[in-house]
Amino acid sequence: MIYLDNNATTALDPLVRDEMLPWLGDENYGNPSAGYRFGKRAREAVETARAKVAELIGAEPEEITFTSGGTESNNTALEAARRIRPDRNEFMISAVEHSAIFEPCQFYESTGLVCRMNPVDSYGHLDLDFWEAALSDKTALASLIFANNETGVISPVTEAAEAAANAGAMFHTDAVQAVGKIPVSVNDAPIQMLSMSAHKLHGPKGVGALFVSRNSRFHPLLIGGGQEDGRRSGTENVAAIVGFGKAAELARADFHADSIGKLRDRFENGVLEKIEGVEVNGDRENRLPNTSNLYFTGVDGEGLLILLDEAGICCSPGSACSTGSVEPSRIIKAMGFSTERARSSVRFSLSKFTTESEIDEAVAQLEKAVSKLRVVMPKSGSRVVVNS
Repeated sequence: MIYLDNNATTALDPLVRDEMLPWLGDENYGNPSAGYRFGKRAREAVETARAKVAELIGAEPEEITFTSGGTESNNTALEAARRIRPDRNEFMISAVEHSAIFEPCQFYESTGLVCRMNPVDSYGHLDLDFWEAALSDKTALASLIFANNETGVISPVTEAAEAAANAGAMFHTDAVQAVGKIPVSVNDAPIQMLSMSAHKLHGPKGVGALFVSRNSRFHPLLIGGGQEDGRRSGTENVAAIVGFGKAAELARADFHADSIGKLRDRFENGVLEKIEGVEVNGDRENRLPNTSNLYFTGVDGEGLLILLDEAGICCSPGSACSTGSVEPSRIIKAMGFSTERARSSVRFSLSKFTTESEIDEAVAQLEKAVSKLRVVMPKSGSRVVVNS
């Protein structure tokens, strides 16, 4: 298997697994909220992990609240802002947010809250003039994705956060795809909240975190047991949190951005050289070093995924959360492209475990698959099912 879908999830680093194992056995299963020594050992492990996650983004440990992942962190940020600022009834987001922001905002609109959608251009760049003009004394929260999960395009978070601060609005960034891949610091901009997820940086699934600035008010989404200093009730998943801490420690030591970026360019340049009619979606410079989103003209993306899967290559049409959906990529369409282009675009995302030989084999298999599909694709551009 050649795994090129690391924006969906990453392999658990063996060093992370080894760190987690003692907390999955029969010696360290204490509840971290317990007052006796058995529980205090678990509490110490959680707090050590909290410090490591905080260091990764330049935060203080008390500013990190552990959650079940990016979706919960994003939903918590939105709900906190809504409750803290009931005098303001507007949210500001971009048109290329992850579904964990986009869909809750759609729900809030059904309750009477206004959600302003900031457009992007064909490169995935935010319209900062629109952003600044649309912010007002009615804006409760402005939320901007740090790096897009489909194209990898990096947003102007600093400028957007400063504009939000000038309007008196809270600012949140969904940094799930950015943290652990590129340097991210909460000290570079007036960020009140920031979302993370461990399984995007070779940590375990089912654990994430929400940074909440110590200078910000907050309202929890989950209430009941008072864990996480009252910010997220529910018994902490100690083993997963320990794994998150180790993954954060490893990422902070080396993002592998240069080596991954060179492999991504090797893949992308190989595809562009060997296959005609291929275009890159999004800004090729200002993006994550591991992400390549390609448009194959005259090729049905679903059929391409089937052939690549048969060849042992894993990639995706976009967000893993939308796999199985018949709808074309919302992100590609938001960039002003056609439904046909959205259906014919595929995301490839690498990790520190990707090798040169895998990249070269993926290019060769991709060339074969595209050639086969262009032979069987009707001129009308209608979708086809490829039978193995």
